[in-house]
Amino acid sequence: MGGSLLKGLTSNNELNFDISVVEPNLIKDNYNLISANKIKHYQSINDLKETDFDTVLFAVKPQVISEVCLGVLENLDQKKIFSIISILAGTKVETFESYFGLSPIIRAMPNLAVSEGSGVTALYGNNNVNKAFKETTDKIFSGVGEVIWVDNEDMMDVVTSTSGSGPAYYFFLTECLSLIAEDMGLSKENADKLSRQVAIGSSDIMKSSNDSLSSLREKVTSKGGTTEAALKVLMSPDKEFYNIFKKAIREAYKRSKDLSN
Repeated sequence: MGGSLLKGLTSNNELNFDISVVEPNLIKDNYNLISANKIKHYQSINDLKETDFDTVLFAVKPQVISEVCLGVLENLDQKKIFSIISILAGTKVETFESYFGLSPIIRAMPNLAVSEGSGVTALYGNNNVNKAFKETTDKIFSGVGEVIWVDNEDMMDVVTSTSGSGPAYYFFLTECLSLIAEDMGLSKENADKLSRQVAIGSSDIMKSSNDSLSSLREKVTSKGGTTEAALKVLMSPDKEFYNIFKKAIREAYKRSKDLSN
């Protein structure tokens, strides 16, 4: 997710932040991204030659956050209260407060589409976040998609299970459409092309329309037509498809809560 965010930020010419990256195990795509944009890269936080950062953005696995926070404290100017942004799933603001005391801390949950500038990010800040830091954070994430602020940190688990994991659900639905089309006789190449373009075109319609999602669905559903026949199965009275989907998202929500604890 850190690489996806970096790609989105470097693709937006209106964002003029100086960025340094600390990452011991750069994958090829991120290495190329950093090199092409002349971003300063450090193998270890112990190698930092600068300490005058305004903001530290954490994009690491939750399991190593203690080690990373201690590294930041040991290598950055402890006399300065710097601002903190975290994009870690299931890691509460209080975790960072236990290390950084009075620092303003914002927890962010972006999704994969920030890499294309079409993501959505939920934001939650602690009581030390001032107007300037809130505006800066808003600028960062609105530069790679849409932004919503939540007042209750518990809502971040809802966002994680719906929006954060959401792209995978749509990829899977598109994958199912492709496999079914192939099973019914289309070539693999044509089935893949068809299903991808259906997803892209449908997204474009949702983006450009102010109609509700149910209204958009109804516009495609002619009385007695093929779409209606399919939706009678998907929207059966027992809500089988809806309930399976809901069960899946609740499992993601539960996992996010487990990580938080």
